[in-house]
Amino acid sequence: MIRKTISMPDTMGDWISGRITQGQYNNESEYFRDLVRRDQREQERLDFLMRRMDEGERQLVAGQTTALGSDADIDTFFDSIDG
Repeated sequence: MIRKTISMPDTMGDWISGRITQGQYNNESEYFRDLVRRDQREQERLDFLMRRMDEGERQLVAGQTTALGSDADIDTFFDSIDG
């Protein structure tokens, strides 16, 4: 395991201390590990969305589109995605 030293404004340090005092985290290390895990999940979601957008753009350029003219069409479309 590695150790990191960081600097931050007092207000941020107070925020972290408050979260620990409230019992949301046991210590500062736990707080920062949680932040990194959340950031990793967010990046994974962003990467997934970007891949989906790229695929959608390729399908649009290739003329692979579906007209959704009514609420029922939209419901049917999303039902097919949810599988």
